[in-house]
Amino acid sequence: MQTTLDCLPCFLKQAIHTARLSNASPAVQKKIMNGVIKKFLPSIDFTISPPENAVHLYKLIAEISGCPDPFAAVKKESNRFAASIAPLIRRKVNAADNPLLAALTFSIAGNIIDYGSLHQFDMEQTIHEALSHHMPINDFAELETDLQQAGTILYLGDNSGEIVFDGITIEKLNSDVTFAVKEKAIINDALLEDARECGLENICRVTTNGTGCPGTPLPYCSAEFQELFHDADLIISKGQGNFETLSEVKAPIYFLLTVKCPVVNDHLFQLTGSPAGWPTKLPFPILMKSPHYAKNKR
Repeated sequence: MQTTLDCLPCFLKQAIHTARLSNASPAVQKKIMNGVIKKFLPSIDFTISPPENAVHLYKLIAEISGCPDPFAAVKKESNRFAASIAPLIRRKVNAADNPLLAALTFSIAGNIIDYGSLHQFDMEQTIHEALSHHMPINDFAELETDLQQAGTILYLGDNSGEIVFDGITIEKLNSDVTFAVKEKAIINDALLEDARECGLENICRVTTNGTGCPGTPLPYCSAEFQELFHDADLIISKGQGNFETLSEVKAPIYFLLTVKCPVVNDHLFQLTGSPAGWPTKLPFPILMKSPHYAKNKR
């Protein structure tokens, strides 16, 4: 997926929001916005994905503000809240007719925790209403079939907090799972310390993709991660950022996300057409087998 002109106002909103989170003075906030307008916007590469461009945006904000991780407190709070309702979610999952589908549904609902594309959301309401939400794309039946043939699964994590629900999903997969987070701080994306805090290391292997990008830009990921990606029998990709960077990659990928952005919505239309019952209002959840699904081969 490539960056479009419609991404520009979103980048500006992200910059303003992050500048304020950085505890910068009004003068420094103004300096940040001047830098974004004069340096970042003119240098945007429209041939790459929005998350790849966002790396340069957040690097500029960190350099000017002197705050390398302005979302640190937000991530801690997201982890705390998700952990507090995890017992309830686990009970609902265990009581469901299909526990794996229920776990995946809650995991997708947790993807509402996104400070890059959506600054205002009601996480608690979304989680509690998760099982009643309609998914206009729901390829769970195909996922169930492909899981039966998958020896190794690479699970690409997204944001802090929601990784608690990813953990519940991993428990239901009953497979050999490696969970990947980001290596460097970027927005509210989960890091190794978040995975440890949320207990992921107790249920599966945890690694990083080697980047500080709010997605998975394969050419810039570590050699170790690229090998894991290539060797995986099946890849579960959580969140918009991972979708934006991997939507046209040929690999055995299932995308799980809450669609929060009209540009992503338009890209989904290009990939899939417009299924019946397609929602007219954002956000909405999807579980989609990649149109470019292909088994990895050496």
